[in-house]
Amino acid sequence: MLRSPLRIRLSKSFTPMLDFDVQTPWFARSGYRVICATMLAATLSTGSANSEEWSTLKGRIVFPGDIPAQAPLVITRDEEVCGGIGLLDETLIVNKQNRGLQNVVVWLSSKSDVPVHPSLKDMSKPVRLDNKDCRFVPRIVPIRTEQVLQCTSTDPISHNVAVYARRNQPFSIIVPKGEPLERTFRREELLPIRVDCSIHAWMRAYLVVTEHPYAAVTDANGRFTIKHVPQGEWQFRFWHEMPGYLDTLNDGTQTVELARGKWELDLDTAEHDLGELTVDEKQFSMDQ
Repeated sequence: MLRSPLRIRLSKSFTPMLDFDVQTPWFARSGYRVICATMLAATLSTGSANSEEWSTLKGRIVFPGDIPAQAPLVITRDEEVCGGIGLLDETLIVNKQNRGLQNVVVWLSSKSDVPVHPSLKDMSKPVRLDNKDCRFVPRIVPIRTEQVLQCTSTDPISHNVAVYARRNQPFSIIVPKGEPLERTFRREELLPIRVDCSIHAWMRAYLVVTEHPYAAVTDANGRFTIKHVPQGEWQFRFWHEMPGYLDTLNDGTQTVELARGKWELDLDTAEHDLGELTVDEKQFSMDQ
């Protein structure tokens, strides 16, 4: 029998401290030490994220050599609407001013669960893929599993959305007038999946379906930014629709070999800037 009560005091830093009477049996003291150690561990594990626990990955991907021109598309359907727009092939877009390579996809690739920053957990906002001016906008669409994809059309003609999913159910449906076509994906796709319009053969887009929010697409200047990535060692994949996985990237001092597009990075600071990365021009040759 305990001859005096056990008193537990919490300091301002929430570290549990025990105040035992000298007559408290040893086994009671040990048991309560285990309880308080568990309380401390729970307190630490539920702490909010701070800037030291998350990192921003950024960089710019550039194209070497002669800048390829975008060829005009051959319009074979609904010429009265699509023929006068001046549509160009968007398979390979390089910025003429700074050689930035557009539409390179960069995403975190992991077989285990990835912690998600609190500010990125909300998936209530749908992701939109529009049929506009006889093309898909945007061309590359990152989306998370269970997030709603809205396919819309602002053109006066009919469009179809054909999604060639591999790990999810493929579909091919006419986009209804005046309301979005909505779909979700239950499983992560290992690669970006192609989207076509079965009515207009030149139309093309890609969906990047991941279980987490850590994916980005290079902009018109070749820049990409992935915010609030959990710090640690992670594998990132680099992909472009023309060659598929990028084989190498040169940062100005060394050429990094990418096996199936994978680059293992140690994110141990609040910002991890890869700088300017140059692709291998041979991968983008029409002879490949």
